[in-house]
Amino acid sequence: MRAVVVLSIVIAAFGATEEEAPVGIVRGKLLEVRTSVQPATFTLQAQPDRTYACHYDAHTYIEREGQRVTMAALRAGDPLEVIADRKLGAGLCYARTVRFVEFRPTAANPGYRLYPRGTRLVTESFAPRGNLTFAGVILRFNPEMIVLRARNGAGEKRLLLRGDTRFVENGFPAELSHLAPNTRVFIRAGRSFDNELEVYQIVWGELPGPRR
Repeated sequence: MRAVVVLSIVIAAFGATEEEAPVGIVRGKLLEVRTSVQPATFTLQAQPDRTYACHYDAHTYIEREGQRVTMAALRAGDPLEVIADRKLGAGLCYARTVRFVEFRPTAANPGYRLYPRGTRLVTESFAPRGNLTFAGVILRFNPEMIVLRARNGAGEKRLLLRGDTRFVENGFPAELSHLAPNTRVFIRAGRSFDNELEVYQIVWGELPGPRR
């Protein structure tokens, strides 16, 4: 509790204003979790002068050190990486996934950089991993690739599946076989060394609308 108060004072000193987090990948330090409001909300310090709020629920996939956890496992000051979407009809931020990350030195980069603990590939310590996000409807797929009709009139996109592509359905780990055409998905992707789009994570399932 004391850490939350201290961090809140720091933000106030910089004159930060709280706003809904933008769609996509958002990184920052956890300020506080509000479970007394519905839907539950957490806030991040993304920059000294910017604070983001985002809602979460039982379908949000929350991960710490490679394990699915609840928000109660996170503490004020924890560095987080959030994949943020928008609630239909409300314009409110909704957290698809929340991942605890940390600053750690690497052999390739003796300085500190932000990347998840318990990563699966050695290359993750020095190569960008999934810095692009796409939302849309699955048109077709096979074990090697998917074709997405992207949201907001961005047209069709072909993305390659990786051996370590992760699938999350309704907040729980899933398999490619659980996916179906016409499913609305949120994708985290990146460019390969051949400049092709590769999928690191596909998230789908219930995305609640505004409360009435």
